[in-house]
Amino acid sequence: MKSIILILPYFGKWPIWFEAHLLSIAKNPTINWLIVTDCEIPENYPKNIKFVSTTLAQLNVKVNTIVETNVPLTPRKFCDLKPAYGAIFSEYIETYDFWGFCDMDIIWGDIRNFITKEILEDYDIISSRKEAISGHFNLFKNIESLNNLYKEIPNYKTLFEAPEFKWFDEHVVTNFINKNIANKVFKYNLYWPTILLNQEKGRDSHQEYYLDKWQWQNGKMVDIHTKEEVMYLHFINWKKTMKECEVKYFGSKKEFYISYSVIHYDRHSSFEFFYNHFTNLFNGYYRKESRRTIKLKAKSIVKRIKKKLKKCLEF
Repeated sequence: MKSIILILPYFGKWPIWFEAHLLSIAKNPTINWLIVTDCEIPENYPKNIKFVSTTLAQLNVKVNTIVETNVPLTPRKFCDLKPAYGAIFSEYIETYDFWGFCDMDIIWGDIRNFITKEILEDYDIISSRKEAISGHFNLFKNIESLNNLYKEIPNYKTLFEAPEFKWFDEHVVTNFINKNIANKVFKYNLYWPTILLNQEKGRDSHQEYYLDKWQWQNGKMVDIHTKEEVMYLHFINWKKTMKECEVKYFGSKKEFYISYSVIHYDRHSSFEFFYNHFTNLFNGYYRKESRRTIKLKAKSIVKRIKKKLKKCLEF
């Protein structure tokens, strides 16, 4: 069996759903996690996690040395550095066939059910997204050329030095790969034929504010409406709405639900379903996104008008 280690730096405070996250990791015993953090190490945690305690400042020094530039390291800036994790954390991945990166806002399903023996035998880069590198789950064969692939991007130092997030992990690397494929110079076997996680409206991760749509079933992540199993639930747009987690790492129950505001054992009532559906009609995720888009477009139009008026006045 090909060995896998997923690397996850996390700084600040453990999220509300942390114990459910740990439980889902425990049900993937043949995959390992490396969590580098300044948070307090939990007293009880799965055997397949290695915690490394450090400070952001200490890690920043190491990062700068490895990538040979000055990175203004913040929790958000880690996303740009993900493709360099194989080099930055090289001492922790020496015995593994594959290393990868992932996110914390995830409840894992059965990873090996999707990342099969055949896939690991035949491919060098494996993504959970369709035709794109995935910032929340991506694997690389543990070889020197792939561990340093980020250095082949000509302006990587400029992007790493920028204080703002540059989408290096997803957009930049994806564009680099596609360009090399088009030029017939890409030398690695790439697996990215489909989306392996939750998706809605043709987009992964983002979803409406649902109640009881997803159930973790003793290591499987299942959409209870369609009965579809996914590799993991990435609730990126539920992070701000998630207020409570009933699940404990040492809990005796083997099933729980993930709703937009709570991770829980029992289903919501019919009235709660009705009220949530009614609320979503006027203030759901997609309604909010629609209003945000309109606001951004209006702001852009006003900016263009001001620019034209300024030119007219100068003339």
